[in-house]
Amino acid sequence: MASFFYNSYYPQTQKYSMHTALSSEQITAYRQNGYLAIDNLLSANELGSWRQAIDQAVDQTIGQRSARRDIRHNQAGESYYQQVFVQCVNLWKDHGPVRNLVIDPRIGQMAAQISGASGVRLFHDHALIKTPWANPTNFHVDNPMDPYYSAQATMLWIALDDATLQNGCLYFLPGSHKTSRYDTSGELGHAGIGQLIDDYPEWAEIEPLPVEVKAGAGIFISGMVAHAAGPNMTLKPRRAFAMLFMPEDATFNGQQSVLPDEVFNRLKIGEPIDDNEHLPLLYSQSTTA
Repeated sequence: MASFFYNSYYPQTQKYSMHTALSSEQITAYRQNGYLAIDNLLSANELGSWRQAIDQAVDQTIGQRSARRDIRHNQAGESYYQQVFVQCVNLWKDHGPVRNLVIDPRIGQMAAQISGASGVRLFHDHALIKTPWANPTNFHVDNPMDPYYSAQATMLWIALDDATLQNGCLYFLPGSHKTSRYDTSGELGHAGIGQLIDDYPEWAEIEPLPVEVKAGAGIFISGMVAHAAGPNMTLKPRRAFAMLFMPEDATFNGQQSVLPDEVFNRLKIGEPIDDNEHLPLLYSQSTTA
């Protein structure tokens, strides 16, 4: 199945120089801290391609010529969460140029290698754009909100712009993935940026660590590590694009999250989530052995 998606969605005539090699030291750091920043994951040419594909997909999705310029976060009546970021989910499904970038076995292999999974499926992608004056993103843990529970859940967050202290870079509570639980997540939408600490008082002494990165960098993020993002206090958007990966042997826990209705309605708790149409297998050791 991995070769099917490679041939269909990722033209073999294209050549990319994405830095996909992971050292043992990087893998160890990820598993120790719950995240890993990789500078220059994308070359300058690749960064241009990702920006163009995602900008066009976002603009089409929200029905405006320029999401970066026209979307505002200070309209009357908007909730706090609506003023955190512009988010577009599963762009890969409807936008061929994004699909060509995302359905990449090399990215899948990186996600499997760093998380320790035997293989990974794409759970979903999403563009995350903090426009000028966007609110901070509260501390939260991703995987408790997913339709599967796994310590091997991971995300690759790609900076399409420099992410700085001033425009809303990511923050982490290093090592928090070792003690986080599935019964609480600090679900997005809570106005209190540190409200998650109420559920984890033992984390109150962990110093939040900001991670500033240049455009083209990637950050692998454990689905169980606490992370947040600051406000955008600049006049320009801070664009990012994230891909969430589920281990190939993940089983359904009863939550829908962003699962399509047709997948959600057929699944029973404990069954494998193995829908190849909506959750493509990017990489598996069993198909590459």
